[in-house]
Amino acid sequence: MTALGISLGAFVWYLIFFGILYFALQRLLFRPVLNALDNRQRIIRESIENSEQVKQQVSRAQQDYEARLTEARQEAARIMAQANERAQLSAQEIITQARAEAERIQLEAREQAQQERDQLLRGLQAQLSNLVIQTASTVVGQELKGNGHDRLIQQSISDLGRL
Repeated sequence: MTALGISLGAFVWYLIFFGILYFALQRLLFRPVLNALDNRQRIIRESIENSEQVKQQVSRAQQDYEARLTEARQEAARIMAQANERAQLSAQEIITQARAEAERIQLEAREQAQQERDQLLRGLQAQLSNLVIQTASTVVGQELKGNGHDRLIQQSISDLGRL
C-alpha cells in the first residue's frame, strides 16, 4: 500500500480512530438523534390516530345531533297534530253543545207558547161561556119578536166585539 502512498500503520490508526469516532457518534449522537426521530414519528402517528378518532367522534356527534333534531321535529309535528285534533274535537263539542242548547231553548219556547195558547183558549172559553150564558139569559128574559130578534143578535155581536 505504500505504492499508493498510504502507510499501513497510518491506515490502521485511521481505522481505529474511525471505529472509535463511529462508536462515539453512534452512542452519543446517532442513537439519541434516531431515538428523538423515532419518538417524533411515534408522536406524529399518535396525533394522526387521535385526530382520526376525534373526526369519528365528531362525525358520530353530528349524526346524533341530526338524529335528535329529526326526532325533535317529528315530536313537534306530532304535538301539533294532537293539538289540532284536540282543537277540532273541542270545536265539535262546543258546536254540539250549542246545538243542544238551541234545541232546548226552542223546545222551551214551543212549550211556553203552547201553555200561553192553552191559557188564552181557556180564558176565551170562560168569556165565551159567560157571554153565552148572558145572551141566553137575555133571550130567555125577552120575548122574541121580529125586530127584537135582530136587535138581540146585533147586541150579542157588539158584546163579542168588546172582548
